[in-house]
Amino acid sequence: MWHALRTELAYSRSYLLGGLGLALGVAALITGIFQSLGDQSPPSHAVAGIRGMFMIMAPLIVGFIVQAYRAEERRSRLLLAGPLTPRQAAAVSVILPVILGVVGVLAAGLLTSAEALITGRFSFESVQIVGQVGSMLFFGLMIGLLIQEATAAHRERRLRAATGAWVCLGVAAVIALTPTVTAVLVQGPRSYQGMHLGNMIAAVITMAIAFALASGRTDFTH
Repeated sequence: MWHALRTELAYSRSYLLGGLGLALGVAALITGIFQSLGDQSPPSHAVAGIRGMFMIMAPLIVGFIVQAYRAEERRSRLLLAGPLTPRQAAAVSVILPVILGVVGVLAAGLLTSAEALITGRFSFESVQIVGQVGSMLFFGLMIGLLIQEATAAHRERRLRAATGAWVCLGVAAVIALTPTVTAVLVQGPRSYQGMHLGNMIAAVITMAIAFALASGRTDFTH
């Protein structure tokens, strides 16, 4: 399984490096644009948050690209042609987005830390911006994975499993949206933390259901 995971990471490496390079270029462009605005520039914590936001977005967007290729199921058939079991292939499909998310966190963290060292200023509000964008995108990745597996389960006539997946997706969406709506109505640091926590809990639920569905797959000929 770990060899298959390394293979998938190697397959995604060019997208990942290209995405991070592009995000770094956008961050530099944003810095120049906001500096040229002078006093009309947004607050420093907002600028730092926007820069970090692009760095965490890049690897997660690569995850969506990987999912698009995965929908064709050719790579799944290629991996399963070896000793890989459907359960192991399911594990690879959920672990890969986690790794991409960790890469995004590290990239955003390095950029934010470097900026704090250079300017001597660090704002937790910029971290909140990055965290919110990252957690929302990660949940979106898990939604895409669950939709793929629920669709496959329906195609295989595993109707009970497919229905359960859609119900769980609805529950996860409520868990994610409730703190977001609350944060809009009640502003404050804790409301932001609730948004991050809601997104991550919803992502974990969605990931677990997607893994369970993928483990039961028998047809990879779509």
